Amino acid sequence: MSNFFQTLKQLVSQGVEGYFAVKYAEFAKNTEKLREEYRRLADKAASMVQEGKLLEIGPGPGYISIEIAKLSPKMEVIGLDISDTMIEIAKKNANEQGLSEKIGFRKGDASKMPFGDSSFDFVISSGSLHHWKKPTQIFNEIYRVLKPGCRALISDLRKDAPKEKIKEWANIIDSKIMRWGLKHSFGESYTAQQIEKIIKDTQFTDFEIKVEEVNLEIWLKK
Repeated sequence: MSNFFQTLKQLVSQGVEGYFAVKYAEFAKNTEKLREEYRRLADKAASMVQEGKLLEIGPGPGYISIEIAKLSPKMEVIGLDISDTMIEIAKKNANEQGLSEKIGFRKGDASKMPFGDSSFDFVISSGSLHHWKKPTQIFNEIYRVLKPGCRALISDLRKDAPKEKIKEWANIIDSKIMRWGLKHSFGESYTAQQIEKIIKDTQFTDFEIKVEEVNLEIWLKK
């Protein structure tokens, strides 16, 4: 019962959004498999661009942005998140790595980004697509803020991932709440066919969807 009351106290003090933001940040920090995934995506971004401006949509605790800033010191990195708590956590993490001057985290709605046309040399997002309430509009916003000829990489869970692989991920999570969150996220995600249909209704005509073990990698080019 003590765990229940502790959780209830946290929910009251932090709110539902703040509570889950803190829990996810703790999970991401302490889960090596997830940190490996962050580094893998950062490596892909850094292999595409070494300087200019990069936007991460939904950076959460900021680990991908931090890894990119380490790999591409000439790159200006901006993270856009709708969560005040996540922005606070991400700023703290960047500061602890001595990267607060290279990475800027700001609050904003990805369906109406506070950036000018053709502002970014690369856009990346991981694990946020299934949260997008207006995916077509957000893809069009990505198109708008990308410079001509530049690319975006959107990675997210896939709805039709093999059950045994989902179970493998669930087994590394100690928290019952986070296990529930993972299963919920898979349920809210998309198949490659669904994403293709969405993108075909956007301004993007040059795109590729790669089916990975438990996720999709969506490559877009303006």
